[in-house]
Amino acid sequence: MVCPQCGANTKVGARCKRKTCRWAPKCFSHTSVSIGSSGVSGRGLFARKPIRKNEIVADYTFGEPITPATYHSKRQAGTATHVAFINKQHYDASDSSTTVAGMANRAPKGKRNNLQLTKTGKLKANKNIAAGRELFLAYGPAFRI
Repeated sequence: MVCPQCGANTKVGARCKRKTCRWAPKCFSHTSVSIGSSGVSGRGLFARKPIRKNEIVADYTFGEPITPATYHSKRQAGTATHVAFINKQHYDASDSSTTVAGMANRAPKGKRNNLQLTKTGKLKANKNIAAGRELFLAYGPAFRI
């Protein structure tokens, strides 16, 4: 897996030179998300700073791509909890050392999801999100959980 260059600009307007996978599409210094204790389940994804509607906050495709056979063996064992099917490939984002995308929890009953998974595997804010808020992802048909 090749880690991309951070997609953010520095204070002087030049593109950041850091490489990033876990925090893609930006490096930790420029990302708008962090991992913390969730009020829903275990760990969760949180806004470090305000996030604008349609902002890309993470990339699921930097999770571990797995073969269909590996997916089916994980599924039977009950451990395929963060696998998404994107562009005819299964991606496992359960390891937060690889990508933070899998840290987004489902919204609890009575709350709305504020992220969505795009067809290309990006996590995109579907509304403005205040700093400190937990990010919730609607696990729809792309997810095999």
